[in-house]
Amino acid sequence: MPSFSEHISQSKRNLKFLELINSTDNSYWDWQVTVSFYCSLHLINAHIAQKVNLHYRKHEEVNNIINPYTNSPCPLPEDIYLSYMKLQGLSRRARYLIHEDKSNKSETNHFTYDKHLCKAIKHLDNLMKYFQKSYDVSFEKSKINCIQFKDNDITFFIKS
Repeated sequence: MPSFSEHISQSKRNLKFLELINSTDNSYWDWQVTVSFYCSLHLINAHIAQKVNLHYRKHEEVNNIINPYTNSPCPLPEDIYLSYMKLQGLSRRARYLIHEDKSNKSETNHFTYDKHLCKAIKHLDNLMKYFQKSYDVSFEKSKINCIQFKDNDITFFIKS
């Protein structure tokens, strides 16, 4: 199973891909949101591998072990957990055209727009800050073009 460092490497590789697809054609917001989520997924899996040497393949198992509201073996701080869950919801929206909130049972299609990418970047940045502080992981800044992007409270992304 992948180690902490292998998950971190994969997350960084995904970040480079995110920057590439963003610079090539900035209309594929659904794919950019999905890549943002997979960057975060590898960060979370690195956390689990480092803390308890467990390796999960199902989102539900990952969500349960990092949940700060339960008696989990490796919970994340609440804000980091919520950022991850928001990214997961945004990715579900992008992939299935459903509302990112699982409790919303609306039958209408929910498309992904630049505002969703900006939300995803904010949540991913929050996770990256946590990993930099908690695990001494360094990340290069990525250039992101998003109309609604405000980089004043973002650390690892700059407006291209």
